[in-house]
Amino acid sequence: MRLRTIFIGLIAILLLMLAGIVVVLLSDTVIEEKESSPTSFSVLETGAASDYAYGVYNYRGSGNLTVLSYDREPKRTVTIVNDSQAIQAARLPELVEQMRGLENYGFTVKVTDDPKVGDGIYIIPTGAIPSYALFNLQQNSSNGTIIFIGGKDLLLSSGIKRLNWYDSLSSAQKSRVVVYSGTLDDFLDSGNVSLDRVVLLSSWMAFNSTTYSVSGDGLKTATVPFNRTGYMRIVYDFEDLHGVFDSPKLRSASQSLTPNPASIFPWEKSSLQFTLNKTNGTAFLSVRKNGKVIEHEQLRRVTDENVFIKRFEYSEPGEYVLVVDDNDGVIASGLLHVKDTEIRLIDKRGYTCVFSVMVDGKPLDDAEAMVSLGNSSKRKYFISDGQMVVSAKLDRGENLFTIEIGGATIPLTVDNQEDPVFEFYLKYGVPAFAIVAVVYFGARVSRRPTYRLRFGDSADYVRQEISLPIDRALESFSAVRKDMKLGKAPLTLHEFSVSLKRYLTNGADVTEGNVEEILKKLVSAGELETHRDYYQLKGEGDVVRNTLRRMVREKLIESGTPFREEADKFVTKDFELGFVGEVFRGKGVIIVDDKAEEKRILDGMSQSERARFRIQQSNGMISFVPIDRLSDVL
Repeated sequence: MRLRTIFIGLIAILLLMLAGIVVVLLSDTVIEEKESSPTSFSVLETGAASDYAYGVYNYRGSGNLTVLSYDREPKRTVTIVNDSQAIQAARLPELVEQMRGLENYGFTVKVTDDPKVGDGIYIIPTGAIPSYALFNLQQNSSNGTIIFIGGKDLLLSSGIKRLNWYDSLSSAQKSRVVVYSGTLDDFLDSGNVSLDRVVLLSSWMAFNSTTYSVSGDGLKTATVPFNRTGYMRIVYDFEDLHGVFDSPKLRSASQSLTPNPASIFPWEKSSLQFTLNKTNGTAFLSVRKNGKVIEHEQLRRVTDENVFIKRFEYSEPGEYVLVVDDNDGVIASGLLHVKDTEIRLIDKRGYTCVFSVMVDGKPLDDAEAMVSLGNSSKRKYFISDGQMVVSAKLDRGENLFTIEIGGATIPLTVDNQEDPVFEFYLKYGVPAFAIVAVVYFGARVSRRPTYRLRFGDSADYVRQEISLPIDRALESFSAVRKDMKLGKAPLTLHEFSVSLKRYLTNGADVTEGNVEEILKKLVSAGELETHRDYYQLKGEGDVVRNTLRRMVREKLIESGTPFREEADKFVTKDFELGFVGEVFRGKGVIIVDDKAEEKRILDGMSQSERARFRIQQSNGMISFVPIDRLSDVL
C-alpha cells in the first residue's frame, strides 16, 4: 500500500513536470512572436513649454535616446576636405571611413578637394588652417561650421606660416570653428575623441542634453532644457534602427507656468499659481500628456490683473505640458514632471533579496527605506547605486513587502512560486527523476538548520556547524561591502551576518552571538578594527573617523537633509559638517565622538588658538556636536 502511494505520487509529479515543460515551450513561442515585431521610432509632435523643449514619440523595441537643444539649427551634411598640402594626414581614409557611419543616422557624408567652405559641417584635417577657410571665417561668407584639426597659430598659404589667426577672431567667428590641436595622424592615434559622435550630437553648440532608455512599446514624451527659443534634436539608437530627428524652430510663450514643486512622485501633489493681466476672450488652462489633452478648464475673460490657483495630482508618471491660451493663441506654458519609480526583485539568494530601485530610469543612490515583510516589524535598509539588499525569508506563494521611501508607502508583491525541483527537472530531464523525487519528499519533512560557525583554521564539515577560516571570514567581509556599494566604510554586525548567510550558509540563520564572537576574534587577531559596533579592515585609516563619517552620512539621509561630499566634509545648504582640522568656508559643525573628545581637542589648542575658536563659537560660525546629538541639529 505504501509503495503504491509513493508510485502514485511520483506519477503525479511527472505529469506536473510535463505540464510545466509545455507551459515553458508555449511561453517561449509567445516571446518569439513578440520579439519578431519590427523596431520602430517616430516623433509625432514637438513644442516648447517654458524653459523646456519637448517631443512626443511613438516607439517599439529597446534602445536609447539622446535629446539635445541648440540655439542654432543643427546640420546633417558633412564635407571632409582632402587637401594635398595637409600635414601628416596619411590616415585620411580612416577618418572618412569613421565618418561614413553617420550615414546610418541619415547624414550625408562626402569628400572634396574644392578650396571652399559652404553651409553644413566641414572637416578640415590639414594641420594648418587653409587661407580660404580663414577668409570664410573672417568675412562670414557662409554659416557653415568648420571642424579644424591643426594648430591655432599655423596658416597654410603657399607653404606654412606662423600666424595667431584664432586669437584674432571675434566671439561670433570662434563659435563657427571647432579646433583639435595636432595633426590628423596624431589625433587618430590619441583616440581621445570620437569625431563621428561629436558631429552626431553637434556637441560644440549643444545647450543641454538628456538621455532616456526605452523598452517595449508605447507613447512617451522626451524633454530637454533649452533657451526658450531654439531647436531640438533626438538621436535614437536601437539594436537594428538608428536615426536623427530635428525639430523646426521652437519658441516658448512669453509667460511661464511654474508648478510648485515642478517634479513630484505619483503620491505627491503640486500647485500652480499664475497671474493673467488681460486676455482676448475667455482663457483656458489645458493639461496635455503625450500629445493628448487630459484636462481642459475654462478660466474666464480677464480685463485686469487676475490670479489663478490650480492643484495637480497625477498617478501616472511622465511629462505634463501646461498651456494657457485665449483667442490669440498660447499666452503661457509650463511643465510638470511626475517621476517614475520602479522597485523590483532582481536577485534572491537564500534569505537575502536584492531589489532594484529606479527613479526615471536611473538608479536611486544615497537613500534609505523602511521595509517590512507581511506583519513583521519595519527595518531600515540603505539604497546605493540603485540596489537595496534586504534580509527576508520568503514563504511559498505571494509575499507582500511594504516599502516606505520618499515619504510614501509602496506595496510590492513578490511571487515565490518557482519550484527549484522543477527547475532541476527541466535542466536534467527524466533520468534524474527518481533522485529528485526522493529529495523532494525528504525536503517536505525536514527543516532548514540554523548554522553555527566554528572559527578556526580547520575546514572540516560538522553537522549544523561550518568551520570558518580567517581568510574566508575576511572574504565575506569584503564581499558584502562590495555588494552594498559601501566602499571602505565600516560594517555593522548585522551587515556581516548577511554576508555569512549569503556566501557560506546558503541563507540559513546564523546566531548573532556567534557572529559577534567571530568579529571579536578577528579584532583580537589584528585583522579588524572596531568602534561603536562598526568594523573595518586593519590599515584602512582611523577607525573612529571612518565610523563617524558613516554615521554622519546615515543621519543626513535619515533626516532628509540634502548634502554633497567634499573630501572629509558634508556640505548642506545651511552648514558644513566635518572633523577637527577641516577648513570651513561657511558655518562649520565639528563632529566629535563625545564630550570627552571635545575637551581633549580644546585642551590641545594653544591659548591663542583657543581664543580664536571661542570667538568663532560666540559668532555662531563654528560649533562642536557629539555624534549622538547630530539628529537634534538636523
